[in-house]
Amino acid sequence: MMPLKLKLVVLMTAVVVAAACGASAGGPPEIEVDRTACSHCGMLISEPIYAAAYQAPGAEARVFDDIECLRQAARTESGPLTFWFHDADDKQWIDGAAAVFVASPEIRSPMGGGLIAYRDRVAADRAAEQYKGSVIHSTSDLLSEKKGES
Repeated sequence: MMPLKLKLVVLMTAVVVAAACGASAGGPPEIEVDRTACSHCGMLISEPIYAAAYQAPGAEARVFDDIECLRQAARTESGPLTFWFHDADDKQWIDGAAAVFVASPEIRSPMGGGLIAYRDRVAADRAAEQYKGSVIHSTSDLLSEKKGES
C-alpha cells in the first residue's frame, strides 16, 4: 500500500499533466483528427484545413470543424477573443489577426460554410478567382458579415 502522502503527490502530478496536455500555452489548441469534436456542432474534426479556434481570456480554447461554426459561436461571446485558423496552403495554424478569408459556395467545407483562410493575400486572391468567390480581408470583417453576404 502507498502512504497517503505519496498517493496525493501522484494524484496532483496526474492532474497537472492532464491539464497541460489540453492546450498549448498562448497558442492554438491541438486537434486530434477524427477525435476532437467541434465546440459548436459536435461533429468530429476530420478535415483540419477547415478547422478554426478561439480563446477568451481566462477560458479554454474552443475548436471548430468549420469556420462558419466559429463565426456563429463567436457572435455569442462578449469581450476580446484570440483567433486561429488553418492556412489553406500549408495547413498550419495562423494567427487570426493575419488571416484573410475566401468565401464561395464552391468550397465544400464540413458544415457548408464555404470558407477557407490564408495568411497570404495574394494566395487568397488566387483562391477567390479559382472558386469564383470573394475575399474577406480580416477576422472582424468575417464576424460582421452574415452568411451569404460575402
